[in-house]
Amino acid sequence: MEKRSRKIVSALSGALALSLLCGTPGGSFAKTPGDQVVIGFSMLNILTMDPGAMNGAEMEYIANMYDYLIETDPADKSKILPGLAKSWTVSPDRQTLTFALRDGVKFQSGNPLTAEDVVWSLRRILQLNLGQATFWKSFGFTADNVTQLISAPDPLTVEIKLPAPTDPQLMLYNLTMGGAVAIDRKLVAQHEKDGDRGAAWLKTNSAGSGAFKLQNWQPNNTLVLERNDAYWRGAPKMRRVIYRHLPESQSQRLAIERGDIDIAMTMNATDIGALKDNKTVQIESTVMGTVYYLGASMKDPKFADKRVRLALRNLVDYDGINNTLMPYYGIKHLRPIQKNAMGSLPDPDYKLDVPKAKQLLAEAGYPNGFKTTLRVLSDAPFPSVATAMQSTLAQGGIDAQILMGNGEQVYGAMRKREFELIIGLGGGGNDPHPHSNLRSQIFNPDNSDEAKMSAFQGWRAAFYSPELNKAIETALLERDLEKQKSLYEDIQRQVEEVVPALQPFSQAVFTNVIARDVQGYRFHPGYTTRFRDVTKTR
Repeated sequence: MEKRSRKIVSALSGALALSLLCGTPGGSFAKTPGDQVVIGFSMLNILTMDPGAMNGAEMEYIANMYDYLIETDPADKSKILPGLAKSWTVSPDRQTLTFALRDGVKFQSGNPLTAEDVVWSLRRILQLNLGQATFWKSFGFTADNVTQLISAPDPLTVEIKLPAPTDPQLMLYNLTMGGAVAIDRKLVAQHEKDGDRGAAWLKTNSAGSGAFKLQNWQPNNTLVLERNDAYWRGAPKMRRVIYRHLPESQSQRLAIERGDIDIAMTMNATDIGALKDNKTVQIESTVMGTVYYLGASMKDPKFADKRVRLALRNLVDYDGINNTLMPYYGIKHLRPIQKNAMGSLPDPDYKLDVPKAKQLLAEAGYPNGFKTTLRVLSDAPFPSVATAMQSTLAQGGIDAQILMGNGEQVYGAMRKREFELIIGLGGGGNDPHPHSNLRSQIFNPDNSDEAKMSAFQGWRAAFYSPELNKAIETALLERDLEKQKSLYEDIQRQVEEVVPALQPFSQAVFTNVIARDVQGYRFHPGYTTRFRDVTKTR
């Protein structure tokens, strides 16, 4: 009875602390405590806490609740750092990666972390065909071969054999992000139902070894991470990391001005600009490798016609959108490969050309245009960009109805290939290799509906080019760096002529507004920002 009473008191105390931070129904808020960091942003895209099933937006949470074998440096994402693995080697034939794990690491449950946990976690992604499986499939891993290819020769060694020739650096980069974390298999086994390997339970719970553990998640409301006092790197200074759902930019601005939140993550350009002279905050922008794009589904016969896709390319006001709507969000970029990557080229001379677009549509059999739908997230800057594109599309005769929604309504429809037009953010680039962008936006190894290669935007949009597939594979395997660079340049010139389903219009810039008393926070361009070193000076 006494034990139960203590649990109730503890739960009530946690609920009270959360209510103070998240506000009362009347809208009043308490200033954030010195041992907690509070982040305000839109949580519309947050759908699961399962590392293997996440769609990408949840990666920051995963990176704080779980540990990866290796990590990348937030200051230079091409630099790979140790994680659970203290060292690693690549075999001379570039086909086997071997990781030596740290001894003595424990999960938050107290269970020891072994190579078997890592292997079980990685195999699970493919064996359950979770969302993150697509990345592994792109290397040739399958549910059938993963048991032979990913193994634990001993309790502190993980061995990954690559099923097909590739650049092993790509696999190393992939192991620093996404669902490639160590999950506490013994804890998950206690919550398994009907052989689901904990899928239902992990959707709303954590089983990691990271600096923080999941305390509470209320979708589109709050998410609370609690400090792991026994963390193997040392306990974080912050007792809690609290995410508050503040989808409106103005609400975030008011909250950070009042001190109700410490970090504002999804503010619009107007509100960010209004804070540039505020001495209590700092504005930090990070150029990402991802791109904003206009995508068209080639499952739709209209957009399967190259002339229609070329018309779309000519109905975007690239300069107007980037100069007016994208400050703090993106910088003009019209090619698939991110700026400054190997083989990147200057932008082509694409511009708004309504007469040319009308001519192309007429040639394609649409002299009077057509009606379609344009899916877009409700987060900034998407609504304003969608309105701008709706206007220029209309000039060419395309009547696009804007369908605004959350991540599942927008990207979920894209993953199911049930969309017409979409303004999205993605296209690879979380790692600095040019293949990352090309694999995401253009490469499509299997265009069948049954393949469900949903991590490839090319597959989602039903774009399939055997010629470009081959060119991308050839460039990936080229060991001479100068030749490889030339091959990537050639691919981008081919893209100009082929007109794929996705047209980038801006390279992402992620801008955060941070309270000046927050120290040690560094946004990671790979979306794996960690709070283990964050402190406050008060």
